[in-house]
Amino acid sequence: MAADAALNIAALIALLPALLAAWKGESGPPTGRFWFLLAVAVAGPVVWTVAAAATATTDWRTDFSFALWVSVSASLCAFAAAAAFERNVARLSPLFLALMTGLAVLATLSRGGSDAVPMAMAPGDGPWLWFHIGVSITTYALLTVAAAASLAALLQERALKRKRPLKRLSGLPSVLDCESVVVRFLWLSAAVLALGMATGAAVNLTHGEPVMHLTHKTLFAIAAFAVICALLFAHLKTGARGRQVARLVLLAYLFVTLAYPGVKFVTSVLLA
Repeated sequence: MAADAALNIAALIALLPALLAAWKGESGPPTGRFWFLLAVAVAGPVVWTVAAAATATTDWRTDFSFALWVSVSASLCAFAAAAAFERNVARLSPLFLALMTGLAVLATLSRGGSDAVPMAMAPGDGPWLWFHIGVSITTYALLTVAAAASLAALLQERALKRKRPLKRLSGLPSVLDCESVVVRFLWLSAAVLALGMATGAAVNLTHGEPVMHLTHKTLFAIAAFAVICALLFAHLKTGARGRQVARLVLLAYLFVTLAYPGVKFVTSVLLA
């Protein structure tokens, strides 16, 4: 347990150098220093998550702290991969890393605070359940990047209306660039979320349950998918953009958050 706690703290500390560097407001293309600090920030949570999963006594941990660390690890990996190809994503690092650090702090504080019912996987579950878990986590990671871009667009639009440029966050992408990032990640999120619901239905069938098993998680996932599809349709038909779109993206992110870490919080903390 002492080694686990030390690794947990180390994973949190690994995020801080990249966060502090991002909030300095350095402009220009990402430098070698940026990539080194981002690699450290990614490695810390990923190493802890892999180590925690490897030492678990069950096939998959269901506690709230682990769910948060998995979300942070996947989101950081998605962000780093996207930043390598799109400079506007890299420019979101102040907001994105602040969000990841906040989740990591919450994960650290909630560690050991609950004993969730373990989820042991039966041999009959097959690869569908593992695939479904992976798809669900990927959806959350993609939508996290879209939510960070939406928040950046809201802040930029608010600064423009007040005619007060952002000082600490002057390196954020423009409103139009943020919207471009949002749309691309919404398409990815919609595709992966649809795949996730399909694999969820396949898992239900393997357990002899109805195809659509209406739980809190399922309802939130459907609500998020509906919001995302409505946003994409509005963007294609009317070119919808601006503050309203950003708010709806954040709403979809809230639904997905409630569907994954939120449900874990209720079941393993509030109802423990």
